[in-house]
Amino acid sequence: MRRPVIFTIAALAATALAHADVYKSVDAKGEVSYSDVWSPGATLIKGLSMKNGQLATEEDSSPPPPRVTNDHTPDPSKLAAQKAVSQDLAATRATQCAALKDQYAKEIRALRIRKPGSTDDDPQYMSVSDADAERVRTKQAMDEACGGDTSQ
Repeated sequence: MRRPVIFTIAALAATALAHADVYKSVDAKGEVSYSDVWSPGATLIKGLSMKNGQLATEEDSSPPPPRVTNDHTPDPSKLAAQKAVSQDLAATRATQCAALKDQYAKEIRALRIRKPGSTDDDPQYMSVSDADAERVRTKQAMDEACGGDTSQ
């Protein structure tokens, strides 16, 4: 009597363990693949999952991935946003470029450069080698911000 109960319990346990989730995914080329591991964009085909607080065993009803088409029509709102970002970046670079050009011109004309954090009450100056290194750093930053256009 005991053996059939143990056998039944073992068979039910094996059935439960054999029940694995199966996920379906479609790649950019439109090829379908199935896996037991979830990946972004994959839909649950078979398995147990929680959906809205309830156990769901049917195919996931999430919308299918967007179809890949050869229509390369750009989205006007996206183009407008990209153009605005480009204009903002260009304006910021121009401001940084002008500030660095001004700073570099002052450092070139100066005989001594004050250390950062020194006060008017207690001015402290960089050594000659530190001042030269600071001029080089400012020149490099200016070249990077100005895109090579460092005409005074």
